Amino acid sequence: MNKKTYILSFVSIALLCGVVWYGSHNEGSIVNQAASILGDNQEKVSGSAILSEEMPGDFILGNPEAKVTMIEYSSHFCGHCANFHKDTLPLLVDKYIKTGQVKLISRYVSPPEIVMSIICAQEEDKFSEMSERFFEKVQEIDFEDVDWKIKFANEIKPTAFQVISNQENFNECYDSGRYFDIAEEWYLQVAEAQMGTPTFFINDQTIVGNQPMIVFEEAIERALEQ
Repeated sequence: MNKKTYILSFVSIALLCGVVWYGSHNEGSIVNQAASILGDNQEKVSGSAILSEEMPGDFILGNPEAKVTMIEYSSHFCGHCANFHKDTLPLLVDKYIKTGQVKLISRYVSPPEIVMSIICAQEEDKFSEMSERFFEKVQEIDFEDVDWKIKFANEIKPTAFQVISNQENFNECYDSGRYFDIAEEWYLQVAEAQMGTPTFFINDQTIVGNQPMIVFEEAIERALEQ
């Protein structure tokens, strides 16, 4: 892929999802962005029956047979998504995922280059590690730099190589666009549902935004009791 392709991909996420995912001189860090374009916690999402279903090829963190399925839609350029991954997700992993009660499926609405890198990394069982590295990398961006998109695009592979061990296999996976269709499908799911990030589906319940841990606990406990 060339620089033009990267730039078009970065622009496409803003146009397709309707989400402002770059910083400004007033916002500074992505952690100051809005949590969601939808509003309060339990607001329903159009088409949620489809969004909340497990799909073939989904990466599952946890016990595949867990009673509760938690599906996450996040963007690496969403500050509240980054905060969820830094603060809340580790607590959920320890309390519910490691204990086999909940399985987590993550679908990312990030530029295709990031999504493809993450899925390619899963060929080495490093889906989660690659995702977390890109959450960290995005927070290093100087959004006041007019060339930040090109500079970040040039850092995609070097960032990925910090996580994976077989660079040759990664290059073949990434350069061939093997998982581009999945990245595009995740975009379209969010765009068609007019859904913001982060949004979570916990069995038949919907949580919008990076809510306090207690909100996730209550939803999970309700699902476990059903």
